[in-house]
Amino acid sequence: MGHPFPIREIARQAGLSEATVDRVLNGRGGVRESTAREVHQAIADLDRQRTQVRLVGRTFMVDIVMQAPERFTTAIRSALEAELPSLHPAVLRSRFHFRETGPVGELVRTLDRIARRAPRA
Repeated sequence: MGHPFPIREIARQAGLSEATVDRVLNGRGGVRESTAREVHQAIADLDRQRTQVRLVGRTFMVDIVMQAPERFTTAIRSALEAELPSLHPAVLRSRFHFRETGPVGELVRTLDRIARRAPRA
């Protein structure tokens, strides 16, 4: 699959390692299907975010974690992406972690992963 984004940028958007992204993009084994979906979703998110004006400065990542029906999460994603360009001079990029159903433990693991990769003050 061709894409115009560096592996490092895709990895940051997906919250995964560069090695994992490389394995997914080059069709190598050892990657869960859900992880491959995260990589492809990150590429789609980056493609949508390309429409935002690029400013020089620090980029802030916003993680949105929701368990809700798809019609609701789709509306949330659209609304947020429509507003992000208006938050100048801040540059915000979003990562979405949506699921319709699932055990609470999966949501907790997602939140824990986000917390582990957060920059330390």
